[in-house]
Amino acid sequence: MLFVLNPSRRHRPRGQLATTALLVLATLAATFADGAAQDAAGFEHLRAGRYDDAVKTLRSEALDGNRAALSGWVTALRETGDYDGAVKAAERGVERGIEGARALLGAALMEVGRVAEARTALSAGVREPGAAGALARVELGILEYRHGDREAARGLFDGFIDYYNDARDLSAAELTAVGRAMIHLSRWDYEYAHDALPALDEAIAAGPPDHAAQLAVGELFLERYDARQAAEAFQTVLAENPSHPGALLGFARVARLEGGGDAAGAIEAAFATNPNLVGARTLLARLRLLGGNRSEALEEAERALEVNPADLEALGTRAAILRLDGDEQGFRAAMETIRAASPVPTASLLLLSELHSDHRKYEDALAFARDAASADPDSWTAWGLMGLNQVRLGRVEAGRENLEKAFAGDPFNLWFKNTLDLLDTFVDYRVIETPHFQLVLHESEADLLMPYIVPVAERAWREMSARYGYAPDEPIRVEVYPHHADFSVRTVGLVGIGALGVSFGPALAMDSPAARNRGNFNWASTLWHEIAHSFHIGVSDSEVPRWFSEGLAVHEQRKADPGWGHQAGMSFVASLAAGELRPVSELDRGFSNPRHPGEVRDSYYQASLVFEVIEERHGFPAIVAMLHAYRDGATNEEAFERALGVDLGDFDRDFDDFLKARFAAAIRSVGAEREETPEPAEVVAMPDLIPDIATLEAAVARDPGRFAPRMALGQALFRDGRGAEAAPHFKAAIELFPQYGGPDGAHWFLGRIREEEGDTAAAVAHYRALLALNESHYDARVALGALLSGGGDGAGAAEVLRQLAYIHPYEITDHEHLAALMEEVGDLDGAIAERRAVLALRPVDRAVAHYQIARLLHLKGDRGAARSAVLAALEIAPNYEDALDLLLELRRGGSRR
Repeated sequence: MLFVLNPSRRHRPRGQLATTALLVLATLAATFADGAAQDAAGFEHLRAGRYDDAVKTLRSEALDGNRAALSGWVTALRETGDYDGAVKAAERGVERGIEGARALLGAALMEVGRVAEARTALSAGVREPGAAGALARVELGILEYRHGDREAARGLFDGFIDYYNDARDLSAAELTAVGRAMIHLSRWDYEYAHDALPALDEAIAAGPPDHAAQLAVGELFLERYDARQAAEAFQTVLAENPSHPGALLGFARVARLEGGGDAAGAIEAAFATNPNLVGARTLLARLRLLGGNRSEALEEAERALEVNPADLEALGTRAAILRLDGDEQGFRAAMETIRAASPVPTASLLLLSELHSDHRKYEDALAFARDAASADPDSWTAWGLMGLNQVRLGRVEAGRENLEKAFAGDPFNLWFKNTLDLLDTFVDYRVIETPHFQLVLHESEADLLMPYIVPVAERAWREMSARYGYAPDEPIRVEVYPHHADFSVRTVGLVGIGALGVSFGPALAMDSPAARNRGNFNWASTLWHEIAHSFHIGVSDSEVPRWFSEGLAVHEQRKADPGWGHQAGMSFVASLAAGELRPVSELDRGFSNPRHPGEVRDSYYQASLVFEVIEERHGFPAIVAMLHAYRDGATNEEAFERALGVDLGDFDRDFDDFLKARFAAAIRSVGAEREETPEPAEVVAMPDLIPDIATLEAAVARDPGRFAPRMALGQALFRDGRGAEAAPHFKAAIELFPQYGGPDGAHWFLGRIREEEGDTAAAVAHYRALLALNESHYDARVALGALLSGGGDGAGAAEVLRQLAYIHPYEITDHEHLAALMEEVGDLDGAIAERRAVLALRPVDRAVAHYQIARLLHLKGDRGAARSAVLAALEIAPNYEDALDLLLELRRGGSRR
């Protein structure tokens, strides 16, 4: 099987191609179709990436008429980006009458966009007998598919079925051609994907002189969004030739697809071998665009087109950049160029759709995908992108229809399959309408979560609509997923994405607390963050840069609750100390092209501080004015100048001074060595990382002003039962890095130590300090609530414990305790809500849960609702004495008790 899919979405292979015996292939491992011997040394150099040696060795053999050497020589020149040299080498082969030279010439001409000349060469080449004609035929088919007659291309590809089945044996180059033809045929009929992989596997087994077959395997999987298997194919090439530009480009594309990894690094490595690699230039333009630098993005696209002015992806990328930059005249001219390059410019239109989706312009992305499907009804990717963008916009049923059409045409596309599988589960979700939201909650936890989510969401809408002077036209759709894999599919199409939530503007998706471990996630804070994005996208008409929206959303979290949002960690301070934090003018790159694993997290925090500074100096209306400036097409520089009257370069310098002043103590105590010591939370999770106490004491004695050794020593002593000795080190750690927001910072340990010593006031102070720095510390909130309750502050305890539901609402005892506290302080509505949460968690004794609700409703004076609740209890336990007494009292109309 080509792909492993859910059996409900699998199809049996057609098997058009007969199996060629590998025993025969083994005898062909060192030959091409014409039987000419390879120059073993030259091809060894080629496969290993020693290109200069390959060119020197193969050139002389080629000029002597060796067809295999000519192919290797041209391949080496193409892989190093010497396309003009490759054209000239192939032309010399044609002059010498070497079979296959016209196929090589046509392929080389295509690299530089000389389409008409390539068509002439390839049309002549297809008339050559045997392998030479076959190689020309596949190249001509690809040319026609991209730039000419689709039906002619299909006919050329279709001929490879008989070519394969009628041949007794085929060379590696011919088998690769067969595989490439089958890949193209599978775009019309997915069954041919079953034939592509076996042909390419046979080519690889035949010992080819280059990596074309393995690269085609990678492209096959990448086209179907199977990043894992694509990466394996490219890695196989890189294991033999670490500098292969095509494989490095494939790796970069996988990294971008998965939303992680160093795509830019792989591209730069590819450029070291081939600075003219058009696909790499185009992908780099996309990364530059994501990083907020449209001028650099356009420069990269133009550099790609200087090499190949007919490349449809480069043309589409340039058109998208011009449109996103507001250059409508330039965009229209770019579209005319695209139409002149191809009557069916599917690749350009798909790039336009994807790049607009990258920038949260989902309506535009949908329109370009629709254009692609109209121009090319057999482009299943176009239909799929239509569906995905409709789902992102909250138009689920219309999106499902187009995704079903896409999947019917290409059931091997994992993105479409995963999304459809997720949509199939929507029958298990409940849709809840509120004045301003459409909540989509899994049936298993809808009763539990709804009473908490609704007030948080509606409060966010009220406050933000007032702050921004804007209200969305339609209710915001909020999808909450109890399984993170489902959330990942919804947002990206592939599992394994680390984000907690995402906003598409009119719709947003996020994990429910069930999707995360207790203490790692505050869903209310995340919901607030994503709702903020919906307002930012709406106010700016989707023009807000990512750094601005992410930073402002974190700032909004802190406006809702000072303890919410990202906090400072050691990585952030180490980057600040080393001068590695990006200036505000380049902060988008911290999200789109992180240089180390923690940079995205650090960029969230850094960006949030930008808005703290702006609001303090200019007021919140200035932030709204910046959103309006972005809406009107302003760059970062222009937005700062128009709304704040500030030069962005000056702001960069002032902000750097602000950071260094605020974190002066932390800079001194953490230093610039990010990898020198683990985060305190890592030490707690992996105690083996801590050296022995004597070693740590020596480290603290040598440098008492270092945060990490102080924390490590305190933790080691605490773990050894020596809390009194640990306390001074934790106190020192707070002075050294007061903003540290990790889950196992000094305040947590000091709170526990003071609690054990009986110093309740000090313990309460430390727990409060920790919760002001950490939004999801479940244990600290429980401990603080217990201390306040035990000290007679029931109202304070209730206020603290109320937010446990934002972190982990699945503990029945938490809800029971909070219900009792609320009843004690007279908050009957709150107590009833907590008792209903107990019932939603399906306790063992559901009769008691119903009774407790009935009792509180009776106390509130709602006799009708109380009677319904007590009857529900008696339906479960007819002889439940307390419930019978309450029912009797309700019937008598007795007084409340």
